[in-house]
This record gives sequence, C-alpha cells and structure tokens, in this order.
Amino acid sequence: MIGRLEFASAAAAITHSKQMASRIRSDYPSGDVDRHAVVIDESGKEIHREAIYPA
Repeated sequence: MIGRLEFASAAAAITHSKQMASRIRSDYPSGDVDRHAVVIDESGKEIHREAIYPA
C-alpha cells in the first residue's frame, strides 16, 4: 500500500481514485496493467478498484 487518505463519502473517494489514475497515466504513459487504485470502506472492505493502466 502506497498511501491512505480518508474522505467524507465513498463517492468522493471513488472520484479521487479516478482522478489519481488519470493523473498517473498522464505523467507516466505506460505501466503495469496490474496496478490499481483501491477504495476501501471503514471496515476494510474493497468498494472500488480503478485500473491505472486499463488493458
């Protein structure tokens, strides 16, 4: 795990994961298709997985 941020809502966290993935793709145009930004809830359950480099 690289980092952990807290958000007011799941929707805000998912939006951030999409923006972060887009920014990484822009800065580093090629990369591992197995890399993802993952959003988890308070209990540790994964609620969203955003591919950084979609296949």
